[in-house]
Amino acid sequence: MEDELLIIGQLMAAKEGDASGFKWAVRVAAFGPDLNGNYWDKAVLTAALAQFEGAKVFALKEAQHQAKPHRFGKSVHDLVGVLSNCTAAADGIYADLIILPAALWLRDNLVGCAEQGLDNVLGLSVDVSGKLGSKMEGGKKLPMMTSINNVTVDVVYDPVAKGEFLKMAAARQTGQEEDHMLQKLLAALQGTRPDLYKQITDGMTAGTISDEQAIGLVAAATVNDAGGDAANDKLVAALVAGFKETMQAGSSAELQQMQLMASGVILTSVLTASKLPEPVQDKLRASYSGKIFTEESLQAAVKAEKEMLDKLTASGTVSGAGDARINLGRESSEKLQAAFDGMLGVTIADDLRGVPVFTSLRAAYVEMTGDVDINGVLNPQQLRRMQAAYGDTTFAYALGNTLYRRLTQDYRGFTDYGVSRLVGNNIRNATDFRSLESVRIGYYGDLPTLNTDLEDYPDLGEVSDERVEYALKEKGGIITINRKMIINDDLRLVQKIISRLPRAARRTLARTVWTPFITNAVYKGDNKAIFHADHGNLGSAAYSIAAAEAAKTAMFNQLEPNSNERIGLRPMCVCFPSELRALVTNVNNFNPQAVAVENGNSMYRYFADDGLFQNPFQTDVTDWMMCADPNECECVELAYLNGQQEPLMLVADNPANGQMFVGGRLQYKISHDYNSEVVDYRGCYKGIVAG
Repeated sequence: MEDELLIIGQLMAAKEGDASGFKWAVRVAAFGPDLNGNYWDKAVLTAALAQFEGAKVFALKEAQHQAKPHRFGKSVHDLVGVLSNCTAAADGIYADLIILPAALWLRDNLVGCAEQGLDNVLGLSVDVSGKLGSKMEGGKKLPMMTSINNVTVDVVYDPVAKGEFLKMAAARQTGQEEDHMLQKLLAALQGTRPDLYKQITDGMTAGTISDEQAIGLVAAATVNDAGGDAANDKLVAALVAGFKETMQAGSSAELQQMQLMASGVILTSVLTASKLPEPVQDKLRASYSGKIFTEESLQAAVKAEKEMLDKLTASGTVSGAGDARINLGRESSEKLQAAFDGMLGVTIADDLRGVPVFTSLRAAYVEMTGDVDINGVLNPQQLRRMQAAYGDTTFAYALGNTLYRRLTQDYRGFTDYGVSRLVGNNIRNATDFRSLESVRIGYYGDLPTLNTDLEDYPDLGEVSDERVEYALKEKGGIITINRKMIINDDLRLVQKIISRLPRAARRTLARTVWTPFITNAVYKGDNKAIFHADHGNLGSAAYSIAAAEAAKTAMFNQLEPNSNERIGLRPMCVCFPSELRALVTNVNNFNPQAVAVENGNSMYRYFADDGLFQNPFQTDVTDWMMCADPNECECVELAYLNGQQEPLMLVADNPANGQMFVGGRLQYKISHDYNSEVVDYRGCYKGIVAG
């Protein structure tokens, strides 16, 4: 009989086919400390069994593991399975992992490893959210979740909390064929002969019926059902035929159960991502619940519903659904953000350029919130819809994110008002608002000649230094987007508001840098004015060829501190008020046909076109300046808090959960933290003209 039973086991394996390996017994996480120094408390994890039950299992790419958690969660396209039958054992949380049909690669890898005897090639990593506390363990304070409100699981190759695949739920390993087959036969018998099933299982529990006796009873029943006679030669043929039929029914039922569970997961994920109106989702849910289907067929149905809705809303209105057209089809928060960005002229990434952009502020608000009346308060259904589609993203955040991207985009593209002519690459990173010190080191003279046979190398001595101190300053303000702008769909006003900010921020920074030179402030290195006779960088003549030549000569003759050698600086630009533009341009471009050398123009085309800088901050109509290359002689040091060169924008007043506004408005805080200081006077020359 054993030979016949082995034949039946082979028939069952052939019948199961690809269904084998889609269900695995797993340990999700072990209690105690993990390899990353976190502590997984048994009581906390046991209390969260409801969150483990039905938890989604994902397979993320390497870059996704290394990146910070995305605020919109994990993608449905990375979903590979779901947990069921979760239990808490003595050492950890255990469950069955049902692999989705779309994740055939995972099933094949696990089955292949099992067949080759390779253990723990793949594992599981639990990803939870909740309240974080700590626990003293072995004299160390370890982070520990004290409550858990959400659980997802990742397939990894190096699990830190001992999550592992234990065995196939229907494994056919050497030495286990008979046990597995018996369980299969009993499961099938339960549906066809419940009386005999109860008799056998009760006897096995009580110890009065052995495995062999149970197999004999099942075989006898199967022979009788097949019309065979246990006393004649038809036994084997009837036994094989009967078991084949029984096992076919049992295998089909198990496969159907797994496929139904997988289809249920696909149904929930696809409908949530579709962002279809709730009534349409309910219609599809009723049509597909309790059925086995492919994701492609469901996606086709979703697409058909969207196309129908788009036709119904082509006029811009839908009876009973508000007076604002809702653009459907954005299947992720990234696409929603791209639609916001396109509305306000922000450059969109290449892979999102096909996303339809919002054409109005009101449409964007209604699409995201469902609040067609724009009263600013969402009912529970609207709030659930928004959270299901966009996670924790709010309208205030999405709009603010786009406004900030537009701000930084325009800030980088806007003129710097000549700041680079004074600062160059002399930009510094500050970590706080405490005083910063900049030191100007002196120079050494020529290296002396020496005879090393008779003397040692001489000490070159110490050089002096010039020190200046300064601290960062906070600059910023509040901009307001009110509910009235959204109701009136005043997109142009919002665009104007955000387009003005980069100009204001650039101009404020530039004024900070230029003001000491325009007002001739004190140079902190020696407490004298920046432009001073003692500094050799001050003139009084109106701009002319001769005055420009004098400035060139003075800059060339600047001396190195300590060595008193000429630095040999060369002016790279001339800065002037708008009233002197014609004169400065003529001096630079005038090329007379001189009859004598002394009648020529030595400044002809000395400055390139971009070396003529009409400075909006120079309001004295006669004063002018020349500047050397700031990377050759550092005139100004500019420091930013944490290296953040562009202004920051944050939501100033976060609305409460379910509310879109605070006091009928959204406010955003603009902050820009920096300061500059003059660190050397030698690279600048100024003509301060009386009158």
